[in-house]
Parts: sequence; structure tokens; C-alpha cells
Amino acid sequence: MTTTKARRARARQDALPAILDQGSIDDERMTLFRVLQEALAEPVTKGRGAADPLLRRICQGLVRNSRMIRVACYLIVDEERPVLTPEFTAGMEAGLLRIPRSLAGPLRETLRDRRPSLHVLDDPGAPVWLRALHTLVAEVVLFPFGVATLRGVGVVGVAEAGFLSRIGLDYFAAFTNLGNLALNLRAQALHDALTGLPNRGLYVDRLAHARASARRRRRLLGVALLDLDGFKQINDRHGHGAGDLVLARLGRIMRDAMRPTDTLARIGGDEFALLFVDMPCLGDIEALCVRLLDALRSTRLSLGEAADVSLTGSLGLTVYPLDEGDPETLMRHADVALYAAKAGGRDQYHIHSLDLDRAIDADFRATEVARRALAEGRMCLYYQPIATIDGDVVGFEALLRLVREDGTVLRPASFGAALDAAGLARPLGRFVLEAAACQMEAWVRAGFELEARRPVRCSVNISAAHLLNASFLEDLRAILSAHPLVDPAAFEIEITESAPLRDLEGVRRTLTACQKLRIRTALDDFGTGYASLTHLQRLPVDTIKIDQSFVRDMADDPKDHAIVSGITHVAYRLGLNVVAEGVETAAHIRMLKALGCSCVQGYALAKAMPAADIPRWVRRYAQRRRAWPRGSIVMRADKGGNSRED
Repeated sequence: MTTTKARRARARQDALPAILDQGSIDDERMTLFRVLQEALAEPVTKGRGAADPLLRRICQGLVRNSRMIRVACYLIVDEERPVLTPEFTAGMEAGLLRIPRSLAGPLRETLRDRRPSLHVLDDPGAPVWLRALHTLVAEVVLFPFGVATLRGVGVVGVAEAGFLSRIGLDYFAAFTNLGNLALNLRAQALHDALTGLPNRGLYVDRLAHARASARRRRRLLGVALLDLDGFKQINDRHGHGAGDLVLARLGRIMRDAMRPTDTLARIGGDEFALLFVDMPCLGDIEALCVRLLDALRSTRLSLGEAADVSLTGSLGLTVYPLDEGDPETLMRHADVALYAAKAGGRDQYHIHSLDLDRAIDADFRATEVARRALAEGRMCLYYQPIATIDGDVVGFEALLRLVREDGTVLRPASFGAALDAAGLARPLGRFVLEAAACQMEAWVRAGFELEARRPVRCSVNISAAHLLNASFLEDLRAILSAHPLVDPAAFEIEITESAPLRDLEGVRRTLTACQKLRIRTALDDFGTGYASLTHLQRLPVDTIKIDQSFVRDMADDPKDHAIVSGITHVAYRLGLNVVAEGVETAAHIRMLKALGCSCVQGYALAKAMPAADIPRWVRRYAQRRRAWPRGSIVMRADKGGNSRED
């Protein structure tokens, strides 16, 4: 305070009415203590709103109990807001005090100095925004409080200038300490306890402010969700303590890869939310996504005595105002894009688009159609024959079909999203296992056998979501127990190469358990996924099925021929059975036999058919075979559609 200001303050203090004699001053000081006691008398609990009751009790108590304090309020300093307003006021209208960010200098000075500051309102040097209180009070004290991540300022106004100096500003230090406590509780409620990152509540609040700022400043805002790929395996193999350690470390690594102005929040499990603020163009946002995923990909974490681990991330992104949604819609669109990034193979980012929205809507509708059909008993199995390369039928693949209400039969291409849908994958998988086991038992009861008195082998497709469900083996054992006539060795489960991508170790353990039950295992659609040779090396499978996309064109495309030849040779060296899917012509069969392929499946044998049609088809097949030269199964190929029906 300047010398002139000091003289004015002493003059005002000397002019105070008699009510402020020493006894009255002592009474006012006791009033402050009572307000503190009353504020602390109520329990203080943790939670998002825990800070507010404490600070409100202080403001209300000061105005209600003091003869001189007329106004009390508090503000939470938020640099994103263009105008600061009190979160709670006592003794004045809520909208009276409005502080433009450009005029908030005294607030910043108070926070910087970390001590109360006194302002006389009729002084020309008083802050402009405080003068709105001049009809209510004569002077005001600002006292700062809070923690590093969350700062606030209390405002107390009194009726007579000089009163606060007589009381002593040091008495407000107690209110500062209570404010620190209150905002510390609020900070805890807004941050994740494990990583220290903002939680969902704080993220949503920042998203709302950042969206408003982006609109006002005509800049882009990136809204993203990120999942850690393979995190479940860390918990399963090393325990939740190791998982917590990984989350905490990767949280720091991701935070370091981002700009200081951006936000990284943990919103649950291994899911993180991100805000890329004040971006000039989409390319800059994409560069940040690439940098973040690179940082994850290149990080190896030591878990003590356990082996080092590394994880990748899948990221879904949407950009405001290119996407004009509200905060809730932006997060939902980012989640849709995250789903697409995972479905596309993980370890990548995907940007939301209207086409993606339409695809997700179509998947949702297809899932609901499948859910209703399962509940109404309109799911069934068709069976497509599998034969040796010399023409002996060895079994059938059970293929799921959905019967519409008008009787139309749909293949999984129409409802494929349902096969891995949460809440539906297991019921569908149980239906397929149960229906196949019932049919196999019916064949045994009927004495139905194939040539050379072989038991009828049946292959069933298991979705990745059901295979990795903790109850899969329990489901399998229960179904085998309920159908004792079924020989487990005649049962084969097929998995696609997408399942190992989710959890290679989990798939390995499950397939090993299946083999201990004498159930055969097969890797379907081989060659279309990722790290196929790694899967052959690490997964206990009996059969690989070469995808029809390579077989169909192998007669005309040397590359496809080479791929089929290579897969067949590797399988032979590993002692595995090979089934070529998509076999349509005699030329296919001759080429596959020359390559050493074990078995074939496709329209060269038959389309998939209901179980009731199989005995008649087997009789006709046997009659045609007797007329053919030995070692050949030249047949009339059915036309149209895919030769291996999904």
C-alpha cells in the first residue's frame, strides 16, 4: 500500500463509530472463531460436492453472525472461462459480481502472493469489478486458498472502511486453511486415485469449457478415447497389483507425450480420455495421436521378477466443430471410432465419420435382430460336408443360420455383428454347441455313419468373445455331460485368427483345455489375419483351414497358388491337418492334391444344408462316387455364392 493509501486507511480507521471499541473488536474476533467452529461441526466427507457445503457454511456464518460483515462469497479460478462468477454468495444477489478474465489482475496477484489483500471501494485504485459492491460494503478482503491443481479466492465485504484492519487480516488465515481443505477434497473427487489424472467428472467439465472455447476462437478440438490393447492379460497373468503399476506408469508416459495444455483423464479400467485443444488443423491432431501411440508402442515396463511387458493402444477420435455434437455426443462418437480401431486390428487410431455411424447403427440393428431370433427359437444350424482329398466324407461344419419371420434363411453375413456382441456372444455360442451336440447324438442314435464306418465329425465356429469368456469351458463341459453319446474326439471347435489378437495366451490356455477333453481344435480363415505363423507356433491346434479367398483364385493367380502351397507345406511339417475352403471345381481338387492338401470343403462337394437333408445327400454322393475313376472326386460344381458358406 502506498503512503497516501496508508494515510487514508488510518483516517478511515480513526473515523469508525464507537461500536468498534476494543470490546467490540474482540467480540467480532470471537464471532470469526464461532463461524469456524460451526463450519467444522458438520461432518466433512469425500466426494465431488464435499467442498461446497463447507465453503457455503463459512460464507453464510460470516454474514449471519457478524455485525459488520455484509457480503461473503467464493470463486473457483478457471482460466478457460471468459467471465468468473462466484459459486456461492451470501448477502448479495448471485449475478452481481462478474469478473472478466481480462480484469482479474487482483485475483492473480492474490493467488501469486498467497496472502490476503485489502481493497477500499471508494479508493480510485480499487479493482473495477469490485466496485459493483460499493452500495453494499465499504471495503473487501480477498483471501486465496486451494491446491496446485485447483485454486479459489474468498471475498468478504464489510460495512465500514478500516474494520478489517482493526480485526487483523491474519484472522482470515484460518479461512484460507479451511478453503485449502475444501478444495483438496474437491481435487481428490475430480482425480483418479491411482494415476493422479483427471477422472470422468473433471474430463466432462473440461470438455464442455474446451468446446465453448473452440467455438469462440474458431479452432479445432480433438476428443478421443483410448484403450490399452491386451491389458486384461496383465491382470490375469501378473495380478491386479502389476496391472495398477502398468496403468500408473503408462499414464505418466502418455501425459509426457502430450502438450501441457491438453488433457489426459482415466475414466475407468484401462480406458483413457483425451482432449487436444486449440488445434489449427486436423493434420496436427492426427500427428498427436501418432505420437501418443508411438510412445506406448516403444515402451517396455519391468514388473519386478516378472518378464518385461509392452502394450499398444487403440484410439478413437472425433473433432469439433467438424463434428458439431454436444459433449455427450462427442464422447459417444469417439467411442464408436475406438470400436472401429479395435475391429481394424488395434494399435491404431480411427476418426469418426458419418459412414462409421451408419455402420455401427447397422450392426446394432443386426444384433437386435439376432437377439430376438434367438429368444424366439428362429436360429438353426446348416451343415456343409468336409471330405478327404480322395473324396471320403469325414464330417460336416455346422454353420449358423437365422430364420426370419417370413421364412427367409439368413447367413451370418447379415448378422455377423451379433456373434461378438456383449451379452449375446455367449448365448449364441451355447446355442451352437448345444444344437451341434444334439444333432451328433441324434446321428449316433440313428446309427448314421459315413464311409469306412467313421464316426461323423462335426466342426463348430466359436466367436472370440465366447472363447475368451471365463465360462466357455464350463459351458463346453456341461454340454458334453448332457450328451454322453457324443464322442468328444468327433467334436471340433474352429476359431478365427481374430481371437488370438485379443488374448493369445488366453486362447492358448483354452485350446489346451479343449484338447485335454479330447476335443479337436482348428484355426479358421487361415492367412487372412495377423501373425499367422506365430499362431501356428504357439497355439495347440490340430487343423488349419485355408481361407477361400486364396483357394478360389489359385488356378489363375500365381500368388494365391504360392500362398496355398506354402501354408500346406508348413502344416505338413508341423503334423497338422489341412482343409482347403472354397473348393469349387475339379481343377481346384487336382491342384490341391498335388500340393499335399488333406481335405477340402466347398461347392464342389455341396452347399450347406439342413440336417434332415444329409442322409439323402450322402446316399447320392456315394452313388456318384462309384462311377468315378479311383482317386478322383470330380463333381458338378454348384454355381453362385461363396463355396464355403459362413
